[in-house]
Amino acid sequence: MKASIVTVTMNPALDKMITVEDFNPGKLNRAKSIRIDPGGKGINVSKALSTYGVRQVATGILGGQVGSLISSMLKEYGIKQDFLFVSAQTRVNIKILDKSTGAITEVNELGPEINYETLEVFFNKLKRLVKNADMLVLAGSLPVSIPSCFYSTCIQMAEKMNVKTIIDTDGEVLKLSIQSKPYAIKPNVHELEQIAERPLESIEDIAAEARRLAKNGIRLVLVSLGRNGSILCCGDRIYKAEPLDVEVKSTVASGDAMVAALAYCIRTDSMPEAMVRIATAAGCLTASKEGSDMASWSEIKQSYRDIKVKEL
Repeated sequence: MKASIVTVTMNPALDKMITVEDFNPGKLNRAKSIRIDPGGKGINVSKALSTYGVRQVATGILGGQVGSLISSMLKEYGIKQDFLFVSAQTRVNIKILDKSTGAITEVNELGPEINYETLEVFFNKLKRLVKNADMLVLAGSLPVSIPSCFYSTCIQMAEKMNVKTIIDTDGEVLKLSIQSKPYAIKPNVHELEQIAERPLESIEDIAAEARRLAKNGIRLVLVSLGRNGSILCCGDRIYKAEPLDVEVKSTVASGDAMVAALAYCIRTDSMPEAMVRIATAAGCLTASKEGSDMASWSEIKQSYRDIKVKEL
């Protein structure tokens, strides 16, 4: 059976969310609650897509007992997966939620070292999966041992197979990736500033940079603005979406929810206004949930038409 969407998580993690009543750095803090979720941007995208009714395969590199636990948890979501398993332990990411302020302090492990031979084995696996797909989502960071150009290589491989790519990463990996002209990218403002190599201090600045990227060959540029909604640039048209009014509980996976929504909209040939509405609703509704729980498609359907959109 053809898998419509392949999601790639090269640096997955077990996310451990610790909630404290009033976080005090440098002092003893007692946990009010603890929750554990399978994490990593691509995995979160797959968790969201599992509610959309689209075929998908989640892949990447998992290792050790932590990797086995993540795989078992994904099975509970009903997500088809084809990970490469290695002996090195998959990382654990600690997130401390201060209940009094809503602030989240994150401590992310670097992840396992992946040697060239292992990376080559994975890349060959990915090529086989992409042959049976029409979209490739490359999301999240790379382990430090993997070259920053890896996503760029994946984009070029997918393009040869007429498979659309969506990129959601940051830093040097993002800069190199956009040189290979992925179909779509989903930066936040900070990541867009990394690309622009200058501060973007207004909506006009952000829109101008998104338009520049679109002119350079990226079909869709979706910029998440946090509490200010989002911007979508499609060709020479730019749309600004206002956010839903929700009680924010966790922003850990809201950007990943937007990527999943964007992938779904591309797959269903949605119009740009609908795309930015659906993606913004997905991000807002996911932010209203605990940990890295994702908004479902049924929830998004009920709310996305309430999103106000204007063309800039």
